[in-house]
Amino acid sequence: MKEHIAGVHGNAAPCTRVTPEVRDEIKTYLEKNDKAKKLSQLMREEGIDHCVTLNSQTKLGSSLGSITQRGIRGPMDRFVTVIDHGMAEEDEGNIQEPNEKEARDKTSMDIGRFFFENGIAFNVAKSPSFINMCRSIGNFGRGLKPPTPYELSTTILNAEEENTKAIVADLKKTWTQTGVSILSDEWKDMRGRQLINFLVNNPYCTVCLKLVDASNVVKDAKLLFNLLDEVVEEVCEDIVVQVVTDNASNYKKASEMLMKKSTRLWWTLCTAHCIDLILEKIGDLPQHKNALRKAKKV
Repeated sequence: MKEHIAGVHGNAAPCTRVTPEVRDEIKTYLEKNDKAKKLSQLMREEGIDHCVTLNSQTKLGSSLGSITQRGIRGPMDRFVTVIDHGMAEEDEGNIQEPNEKEARDKTSMDIGRFFFENGIAFNVAKSPSFINMCRSIGNFGRGLKPPTPYELSTTILNAEEENTKAIVADLKKTWTQTGVSILSDEWKDMRGRQLINFLVNNPYCTVCLKLVDASNVVKDAKLLFNLLDEVVEEVCEDIVVQVVTDNASNYKKASEMLMKKSTRLWWTLCTAHCIDLILEKIGDLPQHKNALRKAKKV
């Protein structure tokens, strides 16, 4: 749609009825957005290069030549060069490592193949933990034995759980200083269960407190009130400033009961949910419904 309005070549033919002002505005927006994407990609690649690749080289004597520090782990490794056994024997005296770009291209292909074969979303490559994993593998060097499925599901998972608990414990110390908001996020899984994520928010961070299967609770205001009250008591009633929920009638009744019991906290309806309901009502108006139907068809 943007290319159509801007009149640029791409996935749609240029619009012949758009005004020059609008065309120039959309074209400028597309150019600015394209530059931002290229800059973001460049920064990410530079970050990977900085974290993973050791670009400097060291000379260890004329007989050994110059080898990169990639994969160096100990004193003896500095005197070892990886030999490609597919090279011609007559070229043994003049062995050279592939340049930095070729080495990175091959490594990137191996990483890409891992993504493709396991159906991993491409935006995972932006994850800080993925960047950190690449850096750690590069720092370890040659000979890394990957963790086994058993290690991942036991010792490594347990260690990460303890790390997460320690981080959350530090965050909880800030709750008494700032007060907190409890956020209730209801959703339905593929099995049709009504699940609720309870999040605790303060200016420092948002923490997922717990996930509750509320299939037998959400339609009953009294039971929903008991569930909300349990969460408030778990966090500590004295530091809870507000409870944020959907604007559905059951939540409204349960939250009113909660405010009567805990006079120091307030119920706040979810703004995103309200806007969603408003847009649904607007979309049902005859003058908009037909336009939306055509847009969905496009």
